[in-house]
Formats: sequence, structure tokens, C-alpha cells
Amino acid sequence: MKKLALILLSLGCGGAQTVVTPDELPTPTPEVAETPTEVAPIPAPPSGPARDISFPAITRVVLDNGLEVNTVTSGNLPAIHMRLVIRSGAETDPAGRAGLSNLVAEMLREGTRQHTSAEIAERIEFLGADLSVGADEENVHLVFRALSDQLDEALDILAELVTEPAFRNDELEKLKRRENDRLALSSRQPRWLARRELNRRLYGANHPYGTVDTNEAALRRIRRGDLVRWHRSNIVPNNAFLVVVGAVQADAVQASATRAFTGWSRRAVRARALPDLPTRSEREIIIVDRVGSAQSTILIANLAITRSDEDFVPLDVANQVLGGSAASRLFMDLREQRSLTYGAYSDVGERVGVAPFVAMASVRTPVTDQAMSGLFEHLDRIIAEPPTSEEVGHATTYLSDSFPLQIATPARIAWMVANLRVFNLPDSYWETYRSAIRGTTPAQALAAAQEHIRPSEALVVVVGTAAEISESLRAFGPVTVVDTDGSVKQQFTMLSAEEIAAAAQQTAEEAAAAAAAAVPEASAQE
Repeated sequence: MKKLALILLSLGCGGAQTVVTPDELPTPTPEVAETPTEVAPIPAPPSGPARDISFPAITRVVLDNGLEVNTVTSGNLPAIHMRLVIRSGAETDPAGRAGLSNLVAEMLREGTRQHTSAEIAERIEFLGADLSVGADEENVHLVFRALSDQLDEALDILAELVTEPAFRNDELEKLKRRENDRLALSSRQPRWLARRELNRRLYGANHPYGTVDTNEAALRRIRRGDLVRWHRSNIVPNNAFLVVVGAVQADAVQASATRAFTGWSRRAVRARALPDLPTRSEREIIIVDRVGSAQSTILIANLAITRSDEDFVPLDVANQVLGGSAASRLFMDLREQRSLTYGAYSDVGERVGVAPFVAMASVRTPVTDQAMSGLFEHLDRIIAEPPTSEEVGHATTYLSDSFPLQIATPARIAWMVANLRVFNLPDSYWETYRSAIRGTTPAQALAAAQEHIRPSEALVVVVGTAAEISESLRAFGPVTVVDTDGSVKQQFTMLSAEEIAAAAQQTAEEAAAAAAAAVPEASAQE
């Protein structure tokens, strides 16, 4: 056999050549795979006891004109966070002029009698500061962030905005056009539609909480005079409070606020009284027919609790067990076990008046009834039996140990101080909050849930394709189908127990037939 010669040239230039035949090549040693050495995982060290976190002290004074000033000295950075809150919001909007308070809030930064909106923006930018405004159901907020040595300038700007608004017609018309554009976009969003219909039917047309946004008709009616009258009636110092948090001393804040707001005079503010809440004795299903929706957005709610209620903390713990996070029952079951949704949660609202408890999920249209069944299964369970000690332990640990993150910045502290004032809570509330959370027992969580969560009387709002879901949802209660404007299209009675059983049997048979049909197809593919 002919042998191939391999010529290996030496590394040295002009060196001798060596000819090696294949028979003379060394036999390679087979590689032996090394068996990896298993290393036992090192367990995480046990958590230590929760540290007591003290909420910063609040210095609280009331100026001669009635403005309450709250100062919290906090942080090492030379910055301050200010929040001026007017104790009037959407609940004071006149009939037919929904959204008036929000327009007033937005117009405060659109010019004063001294400066145009562009000049105000330039003043704020020159300071390197920022300003935001807004309104909710109960309050108007002006939030200002600046450096500590700009305290006087920042308060001067705030004072000018609230005491000397120009409410120029050209700026108002531009704002109304922007609001109409926003409404056009919002009306296409399932969550906005669901929330609007939920509040409308949960609180009723006569309750201010029943309206969650403005509308085109209201915007057309609102004139400059409406803004002027609302401002004169509500934006007064004895109907407001100021919170200043940061590297600043209380005496300096008080002196600066006294000087800046010296021309802001107190006036009588008409006492507001919320009307009686509607009562509900049975479950009701409302379908907002959003034709063509591939998903159903589900909200299940009942009127529950005020923020100042002593049951709020144990109810918060029960809610954390039920649906407060991705580790709670709803999420772990409907997403992780049943694969019905990307997320299912529950929430307890925070309001001066009675706020709702809401459970929610967005699911594919074909599994809407399955998701509803799962949601009610857990709602019934949370009021039927106490959560386990382990569940309550996880819930209280999460709520109490995440609390320090809430006071990590001046902005968060200012927001929490504002909540004390808005909800009429004692100054010591946040100081004892963690111990109140950690002290909640399974029995207390059950009692709070039984008092404030009522699935048998719930209002259910589903935004989706009515033609595909209305029949199956009749198993949970009488169904009313409305269009995206809220007008009634169809109404159906609740299915009887016999009809529900027959529908369940039919569904089971269809599922079995589908599974049987899939077997030959799978075999053929193999």
C-alpha cells in the first residue's frame, strides 16, 4: 500500500527536514469525559427580624389665612419636594360639567395675570425644577421639585399659580381640544370602558364617584366663567394644605410660605356631603359590547370601605393573600395553574368616601366563562375560611418589608404625608403601620374580608364581544349588554340550575369529543 509522507519543516530557517510516515505517528490518547463534581447549593441565609423604620417627624402649623403647612426634614441631598393640595376635586364638578376641576388644575400652569404659560415654563426651567398638576375625585394637586436654596422662588411660583390664574380663552380652547383627542383615544381602551361603566353603575348617576372622566358634551358647555367660579369657591387657603419635604428646616418653610401666600385670603367653603350609596342585593353582569375584541376585560366589584376605616389594614392583608401581587392566589391559579390569563389581581380602593373592592383579569374570549368561574371560586373562598398562617405570614412580610421603599425619597414621603391629611389619619399612622400589618391574624383577615367583600352582590363588568360571551355568562347572574356609550342593547335572565347543569354537561361532551378527534390526527402525524 502506498504510504503518504508528511513533511514537517523545522522551525529554524533552512533547518533539516524530517519525513514522518503515517505508521510512525503517535496514537492519540482517547479523551475521557470528566464527571462533573456535584456541588450542593448553599442555602440562602435566613432573614433577620424586620427593622423598625421610623417615619420622619412632621412639623405642622396653620398660617393666619388658614393654609396648613407640613414640613419634613429629610435626606442629605440639597433638594425639596413640595405638594400643594386643594381639598376639592371631581366630586365638586357641577352637573353637566364633568371634568371642570381637572380643567381648572391644568389651566393653573397655562398663564397668570403676570406671566404667560411660556414665561412660567421658562422660569421653572431656569431653576432646573419641574412642576406637575392634576386632579382626582377629591383633590387638586400641584407638585413642585426644586433645590433647597430655591425654596422662596418655588413658593413664589406656586403662590402666583393658585392666586392669579388668567384662564385665557385661547389656552382653554387648546386644552379642550387636547381633552377631546384624549377622550377619543381612551374610548377605544377596554380598561377605560370597564372602569367608566363600573363606577357609573356601582355608585349611580347622582353620586360624584359615579363619573370617572369628562365627555364631549361637558367640554362643549364649559366656559371660562365656569373655571373662574370654581376657582373662587374652592381654591382658598383654608381649603388647602402644603407639604414640603427635603433638606430644609420647618421655620424656614413657615416663614417663606407666610411671605409667599400673604395675599391669599380665606373664604368660606361650602361643606360637601356625599349622597347615600345605592344598595345591591344580587349579582349583576354588564357586558360592554366591544365588537371584534379578541379578549375580555373582567372587573368584579362591590362597594367596600373608606380609607380611614379601622378594618383597612386587615382587609389589605386579606387582599394581599387573594390578589395583591404575582404571588397571590388569583395570579398563581388563573395564570400559573390554569393558563387563562397573563395576570389576575385584586385591589382595595383608597378614598375619603366608600371605595370599591375590585378583582380583575383580562383573558382570551373563549375562556371568559372559565376565568369568571375561577375568580368567583377564590372570592367565595376568601370569605368562607381563614387564610393559612403561612399565607398571612407571606402577605404581612411583603407589606411590612416593602414599606421602607415607600419612604425612600422625598417625593414618596410628601405623598404619604398628603394621604394623612386627605384621609384624616393621625400623624402616628405610618409610624405604627408596619406593626399593625405584622400583627394581623388569619381570623382578623377573614373577618375583614367577610365584612367588605361580597361576591354574591357583586357588580361584574366585562368588556368584550357580547355575541360570543353573553350566553355563558348567564350562569353567573342576569346579563345586560350595553354599547360602548353605555346604552342598553339586550338583557338576559340568569340561567336556572338545570340550564347551568345542562350547559356544563354539553361543554364536557364537546371537550371529550374534541380530545377524541385529536387522537387519530396525532397518530397520523406520527
